Amino acid sequence: MSSELAQLLEETILTPDQSVRVANETQLKKLSNENFLQFAGLLSSVLVDEGARLEARILAALTLKNELVSKDSIKASQFAQRWITVVDPASKDQIKLNAVQALVTGEPRVANAAAQLIAAIANIELPRGEWGDLMKTMVDNTNPSQPENIKRASLLTLGYICESGDPQSQVLVSSSNSILIAIVQGAQSSEPSVPVRLTALNALADSLVFIKNNMEREGERNYLMQVVCEATQAPDSAIQTAAFGCLCKIMSLYYPFMKPYMEQALYALTIATMKSSDDWVASMAVEFWSTICEEEIDIAYELAQFPQSPLQSYNFALASLKEVVPNLLNLLTRQNEDPEDDDWNVSMSAGACLQLFAQNCGNHVLEPVLQFVEQNITSENWRQREASVMAFGSIMDGPDRTQRTYYIHQALPAILNLMTDPVVQVKETAAWCVGRVADLVIDSIDSQQHLPNVVHACLIGLQDHPKVATNCAWTVINLVEQLAEAKPSPIYNYYPALVDALIKAASRPDNEFNARASAFSALTTLVEYATDAVAETSASISTFVMDKLGQTMTVDETQLSMENRQSLQELQSSVLTVLAAVIRKSPASVESVSDMLMDLFLKLLDKKDSSYIEDDVFYTISALASSLGRGFEKYLENFSPYLVRALNQVDSQISITAVGFVADISNSLGEDFKKYVPAFMSVLGQMISAENAKKELKPAVLSVFGDIASNVGPDFTPYLNEVMALCVAAQNTKPENGTLEALDYQIKVLEAVLDAYVGAVAGLRSSPEALFPYVGTIFQFISLLAEDPQLYGEDSTARAAVGIVGDIAAMYPNGSIKQFYAQEWVTEFIKRTRSNQTFSQSTKDTARWAREQQKHQLSL
Repeated sequence: MSSELAQLLEETILTPDQSVRVANETQLKKLSNENFLQFAGLLSSVLVDEGARLEARILAALTLKNELVSKDSIKASQFAQRWITVVDPASKDQIKLNAVQALVTGEPRVANAAAQLIAAIANIELPRGEWGDLMKTMVDNTNPSQPENIKRASLLTLGYICESGDPQSQVLVSSSNSILIAIVQGAQSSEPSVPVRLTALNALADSLVFIKNNMEREGERNYLMQVVCEATQAPDSAIQTAAFGCLCKIMSLYYPFMKPYMEQALYALTIATMKSSDDWVASMAVEFWSTICEEEIDIAYELAQFPQSPLQSYNFALASLKEVVPNLLNLLTRQNEDPEDDDWNVSMSAGACLQLFAQNCGNHVLEPVLQFVEQNITSENWRQREASVMAFGSIMDGPDRTQRTYYIHQALPAILNLMTDPVVQVKETAAWCVGRVADLVIDSIDSQQHLPNVVHACLIGLQDHPKVATNCAWTVINLVEQLAEAKPSPIYNYYPALVDALIKAASRPDNEFNARASAFSALTTLVEYATDAVAETSASISTFVMDKLGQTMTVDETQLSMENRQSLQELQSSVLTVLAAVIRKSPASVESVSDMLMDLFLKLLDKKDSSYIEDDVFYTISALASSLGRGFEKYLENFSPYLVRALNQVDSQISITAVGFVADISNSLGEDFKKYVPAFMSVLGQMISAENAKKELKPAVLSVFGDIASNVGPDFTPYLNEVMALCVAAQNTKPENGTLEALDYQIKVLEAVLDAYVGAVAGLRSSPEALFPYVGTIFQFISLLAEDPQLYGEDSTARAAVGIVGDIAAMYPNGSIKQFYAQEWVTEFIKRTRSNQTFSQSTKDTARWAREQQKHQLSL
């Protein structure tokens, strides 16, 4: 059986025939589903079978690893549960034994795969207090006396365990001493093996988040910093690069401890390294200064928000600006030779760092940069010309606005001149630079003096090389958005010419460097910001996209290559985005063609391979539903099967779009949505509890319950109990770990619960008896929200929450819920919302009204 599985794995990875690969992958999935215990055991025996081909052994480890971990947290917890409950202790021990045995094999690729498998199992077991001897085994394996392959593979495993571990994992924090000893041992200069040293430095970068206790102890910190600094001087460039990667992470996590190290070593060391002829090593030294700027920008923001904060900035960037900035400017001239080459390089790193220096150090950055621009903008050498424009564009955010405006007036003619330079790289950067000016310092573009030349340069650039055209489309978007404040906007004078040029650019036969899609994005912006003054021009966009959509429908996709089919779908996606904007902008113009549009949309959804554009089609139909309001109802019968199909694809993004669509339809139909409620509520209820549902579905569905409730009023009563139970379950779940992603998701869920409660309260205003049993639940939720700065500090959230407090009071004027209003936190929450200077007037007014309602309740 094991040899048959090895054969299957071998074919899966080595066969050139895609249909065989797909069939084999399906077969592997089937084996996993039918008998996971047997499947896991067989995979682990293939892993250690020295008679099997290397590829089969590697794939065995990776296949089993993929059955234990997933980026999707719901799947990840299902996989963990299956490992805990389905695999018996003896089988687990055998699988782990095999994995460790494969790790110490002399075959590095098998060891790499085994390291990933061990980390996947450790991720499940260590937090449960299981596999207690794993860390000791790995640390013992890194002893200097061990063979090179064992040290390298074990350090790799420690790195993987730290990389995938929860930052708040007590197991990893408590093992930090032994992990650190093992890693530092492997990273120091006395380690003769380059692969071991490199692996140790990469593992160190992954472990830094767990070693806070060690970093707080000066002796240990000094030793660690010494090892990393020594590694930056290693003769091997990969080791140097990894060491600088560690320094960046150390600076990001432990900035408050860094002052002595900057003064004694890091400052001189990084400046010297920026001059390295090795692009990667120089890039990492630049990255170090970018990290410093990011930290100092964050600290400055924090101190501006909370002056009492204990944070302190050492102003490392400002103190070293005279040394670092000239080096960055020199590095800007090390661009890629080939204009088509988009690989990240040291010149791009330097540009990104210069932008951060400008944000961090403001006016101090102007003198050295402007001197460089002046000396190089008319240079014979294209590298100097491109670098000078890149430098100028990079300081558009940070220095004083008046100063920037003054220098832009001086430099703009020369930069616009370079938009027709013979060298593509120079034109591309000049177009980007003008886009930055339009985005960040729009008032420096005088509508009489500069705007005609800027628009003219964009019109020419839109027909140029795709990279130049993409940047010109972005510049047009910025001009339209930023000039919209002026009434009337001077940009409207140029609408006819811009639309013509963009339609031409959107008619390119391909989407190289995103040029075609960028032209469509700019057309979308022109539609969104259009007024009656440019109605005729907007109508020409509408005609163009309708024709374009019609043309794409006549193509016989069966005759297209894979690449051309993708290009066609990309084009349809772009067309639909503009069309949705047109529909939302001028609802009246849609009624006469709505039948034809709906027919086209359903044809697109009927296509065999519609998954790429399905989301865009739904988005556009949603725009149509909003525009037609109750008039959309006539399409519901034909459209419902497509909607239900999308809602049921709970593991795909389309289900989330479809949920948003249900909200749109309920808002469009208002009370008339009543007759559809039973069908939709049944589907929505099943979706939220589906095992394989995308986690973003939960907030989307909870939120849509609020829309439906507010639209159908008392007809929502039969679903109230079930919806309230789902809301309570959602508000009581804790974040699954301490990562930012998990905390953000938790906030989204709580905001969705708030949406559901707002809708229920609004919908049941005339049926207070139906809501009465749940008033305590809602107040408990608001009290939870009133304790969380991320929630109560958000304008719209605070407004909705105090609004509920006031609305509920108005529903029960008989004193039956008076006790909820006597709670101290209610008074405190209303007061805090009312006095928040950053909140909008309508939020403060809502809080004031809630306070009056509270007083009234307390007087009953």
